[in-house]
Amino acid sequence: MAMGQRHVARLIFCGFLIFLNNGCSFWQNRVEFKAVVIETVPDANDNAPVAVDIVAVSDRALIPTVQALTAAQWFNARSQLLRDAPDGLRVWSLELVPGSRFVANENPLQGVQADAILLFARYRSEGEHRLRLDNANALHLLLMTDEAVLAP
Repeated sequence: MAMGQRHVARLIFCGFLIFLNNGCSFWQNRVEFKAVVIETVPDANDNAPVAVDIVAVSDRALIPTVQALTAAQWFNARSQLLRDAPDGLRVWSLELVPGSRFVANENPLQGVQADAILLFARYRSEGEHRLRLDNANALHLLLMTDEAVLAP
């Protein structure tokens, strides 16, 4: 192989390695959903507002910790978790009153890297009040009397 061809082959190979190293972001999981609809029934949460956090987890090491939390544990630990892993978690916080309907055509998490997407709803009642939203291309959430469910 001629000297010039070897040089070109080496450049192509180095470029390919750089692409694999940096270009993998093309294949990273991201928050896909744009549209968000959240409907809250009139008697939700004993007629009290429901705090909702949508959490994009980009640090794979955090996924087992975060997905094991109940909503009550999440809301109690959220500040510390965000201080401990500021680059590993992104949170969109909302608070919805009973009988309301929230509609957003865009959300602040859209396009954010996320290996897991979780939703926590802070109810007064006991329960997990946590949902996984991975691979969702739209979010239609129903905040029922004492639980959050995804609309069909």
